[in-house]
Amino acid sequence: MGLKCAKLRRCCCLSCSSCLCSRCAETPQAAATGQFKVLLLGATGSGKTELGLQLSGKQRDLDDRGPTNGVRCYRSEVGVGDRDGTGEKVATLLLTEVGGSADMQRIWPYYYAACHALVFCFDLSESGDELRTNFDLLQRCLQHESVRGKPVLLVATRHRDGVQLYDVEHAFGLEQLARSTGCPLHLCHMSDVGDGGDGELWQGVAWLQRLLQQLAPMLAQRIKYDVNLQSWQQRKRSLLSSGKLQRVHRQRFRRGHRRLWPMAQATHEVTRSQSQSPSRPQTAPAAIFFVRPAKS
Repeated sequence: MGLKCAKLRRCCCLSCSSCLCSRCAETPQAAATGQFKVLLLGATGSGKTELGLQLSGKQRDLDDRGPTNGVRCYRSEVGVGDRDGTGEKVATLLLTEVGGSADMQRIWPYYYAACHALVFCFDLSESGDELRTNFDLLQRCLQHESVRGKPVLLVATRHRDGVQLYDVEHAFGLEQLARSTGCPLHLCHMSDVGDGGDGELWQGVAWLQRLLQQLAPMLAQRIKYDVNLQSWQQRKRSLLSSGKLQRVHRQRFRRGHRRLWPMAQATHEVTRSQSQSPSRPQTAPAAIFFVRPAKS
């Protein structure tokens, strides 16, 4: 798997089984209409909410300007050859945005198993150290066992003078990250609200839609396995915390016991043995049963 940068004119899908860029997909293939669950992640203030609203065709409320402290859901209809969000609708992306604070990042792994793809936002106007922190966070996400091999769309929000997408690619080793995790990566830019230049963003969404439909059977089996494994792990942790797995259960099959003879049938044997052995202490419990020694 490799990285595809929207700024490059030539084919730039590296080490892919099949190229999915627009120059190599001149003959579109018919694909069945489907719904895909896409996880929208990023650090706090990276522009996740603006991206989700833009893809769903909605406007943000004036009183809703704070960071996301929870989960937001969006619905985006994507068509073949989308350049600006128009075209024949063949796929539906169900976007789930999870807050990017340090506390919310702890629950990200619980959403990995059920998603088909990942959209990761980062603020291009941030400093180099802040960008390094964001891409370290991205690396931890892609190295998770439930994310490896799934398509990832990287969206750069806002602008920074003198910084291009290929600078970001080489500075943070995105091509090596794509190869090591097996995740197809596409890097694109989202223009500021009101600029009207979001053709690059919709090209990235169209790339994600084509790849999702191509990998739909494999992703369906993968999600089914990951969800079942996650459910079992949660159930196992619950049982271990409650101590149920440490309890000794009663055996279902009978054991072979030694035969017990009533004291009435062995009174003469006890009397004979007491004459040869010291008497029982007065504090000892009364002998009710006698174990008959095995015959040699």
